[in-house]
Amino acid sequence: MKIYAYSTKKILPLLLAMGCALTACQSTQKTSGEGLISVVAQNVLKLAGEQAIKRVNFSAVSDKPVKVELKGFVEEKTQGFIENLVSSNAETNGALLIRNGEPEIIIETVVNSAGNDQGSSSIPILNRALRTESVVDLTIIFRDANSGKRISTQNIRGESKYEQKRWVGLIDESGKYYVKISLLNQDGIGNKIRSDISNDGWLLVSP
Repeated sequence: MKIYAYSTKKILPLLLAMGCALTACQSTQKTSGEGLISVVAQNVLKLAGEQAIKRVNFSAVSDKPVKVELKGFVEEKTQGFIENLVSSNAETNGALLIRNGEPEIIIETVVNSAGNDQGSSSIPILNRALRTESVVDLTIIFRDANSGKRISTQNIRGESKYEQKRWVGLIDESGKYYVKISLLNQDGIGNKIRSDISNDGWLLVSP
């Protein structure tokens, strides 16, 4: 009796072919909200927030005394994080944060969504992935504190995830963190499977 050993590299093309044949069976779903009770959940939210806030142009508040006001879907578990995210980045870009007295500019931060979920996706036989996903979606409004005039409005969004994959029920990858860097057209089950396997549109990062 002959026994043949196959390396991962040799069987990968076969596995990809099997995945294409099973496109009709692929599934992706959100399973439940996870909250912020784990370090992983906190790291994922932090990465999403950092990805979002770097899109803000703070030039209008440079060298100006400012205050941050939160509005929208403000939850106790994320309030401190969002407030610090905006205020610290405003200060880094030259704004003068004041605790007492009147500001010259108010930074209204409208929380459209901020939190995370557990998710999973599977391609039968080939792959199963478990994820913690996070989104930070904010509207940043710079407003003149005296006149109430709106100076500018900026809509920002950041997405991140922590993902662990199991291949063919045998190979467990170490968990990895990603941030979303592009919005790809994923219409069609083939595109969804390709994105799920290769993480197209996501950048591998460290928390």
